[in-house]
Amino acid sequence: TLSAMAALKSGAGLVTGGAPESLNDILEVKLTEAMTRPLPEVRRTRCLALRARGEIKRLLEGADALALGPGLGTHRETVELVKRLIPNVEIPIVLDADGLNALAGDPGHLKTLTSPAVITPHPGEFSRLTGTEVSKILVDPIEAASGLAQSTGVTVVLKGAPTVVATPDGKSFVNSSGNAGMASGGSGDVLTGVIAALLGQGLVPEEATCLGVYLHGLAGDLGAEKIGEAGLVARDIVESLPRAEQQIRSGNDSGRYIQYVSN
Repeated sequence: TLSAMAALKSGAGLVTGGAPESLNDILEVKLTEAMTRPLPEVRRTRCLALRARGEIKRLLEGADALALGPGLGTHRETVELVKRLIPNVEIPIVLDADGLNALAGDPGHLKTLTSPAVITPHPGEFSRLTGTEVSKILVDPIEAASGLAQSTGVTVVLKGAPTVVATPDGKSFVNSSGNAGMASGGSGDVLTGVIAALLGQGLVPEEATCLGVYLHGLAGDLGAEKIGEAGLVARDIVESLPRAEQQIRSGNDSGRYIQYVSN
């Protein structure tokens, strides 16, 4: 729900949220503006079954980008679904949360992706994916993200304070927006939707990730200004996305994060 709404609030004209069929009625209630699609599930588990792959592939024929992972679960069939699905995706893809956990211990699987791809792990997900201890990741997050991006060929968004973006060609970017209130649950799902929406609008991964991370952080800052950091939740970030985009387009955001020094 959070990813779908974030995509809509970031300029995606049409969004479809796919979920296990027994959860579709709930999704219908939570999502008014986005479409929903019930997908085959493993019996009595409310997790996507491997046989959902065919329906997902048909959905992707009319799509511009795919976001995969938030709320997905780690049932063995769902994990196998992710592994079999992603090498054949022909549109830009964002992998997050359980989409990444499905590849735990096997980052080389990312090399099988043939479409432009972005992964958005927090340090814990990064650790599960690569086997690197969280403490080592935090010592030098730029090196960690850059190493993974160059070895796998995907763009890496290593979430944190601050968030780092690393591209396969060796570039690294450190984000300046955001605040501690954004550490609450669901914030990363919002980021997934934002980046997917930007990819779907034609931005290449480097542009979509840098803009998406900055836009996401700015929306969090605007939300915190209104209600405070302590009470900031993911929905507040979603609702602040249009205002954040307006500030970026008008240039009114630059004074927040760029310190001008005169001689």
